[in-house]
Amino acid sequence: MKHSLLFLSSVTMAIFLLLSPSANAELVPEYQMKAAYLYNFATLTTWPVGSNHSSDKKLQTQNSVKICVLGNDSFGGALQQLTKNSSGSVQITLSYLADMNNAQDCQILFIEVSALDNPAEMLRKLEKMPVLTVTDNLDLFNAGAMIGLFLDNKRLAFDVNYAQAKNAQLSISSKLLRVARKVTQ
Repeated sequence: MKHSLLFLSSVTMAIFLLLSPSANAELVPEYQMKAAYLYNFATLTTWPVGSNHSSDKKLQTQNSVKICVLGNDSFGGALQQLTKNSSGSVQITLSYLADMNNAQDCQILFIEVSALDNPAEMLRKLEKMPVLTVTDNLDLFNAGAMIGLFLDNKRLAFDVNYAQAKNAQLSISSKLLRVARKVTQ
């Protein structure tokens, strides 16, 4: 319970970073919430030494995490706002990819499935690389993405394919795993 509250407070903090000072008490749009979740995934994941700018001798959370969006950008500026306002333990950089050519340079890759001819093949190419793959498409998650973001009774929830993340030598914090809707071993 304590860890769930910690995660939820982290998500809330990320949402406040995304919202302008004039924001009112309206519901937070879905993709602003997804951007906040991506921020928390960045702070609660560690990458292996030598991968994507890591320089320490063991697994650690990065000081700077590159989030890439492959496919259509449905975030509507929420990710750009996150990069401007990120503070604390992780600085976020952002990149939009037209294809898979530079996906290995990302720490987190959000995959919008409509832009891909063969998403399952793309996931096979990335499966051993230390890239945290995230999608909001159930078929792509079932094909091997590491984290799936889904609406569940009008609330955003996420599932984790822990086996895929471990196969790519990523370490996902137990804090994150405890608040996941479902964890696949």
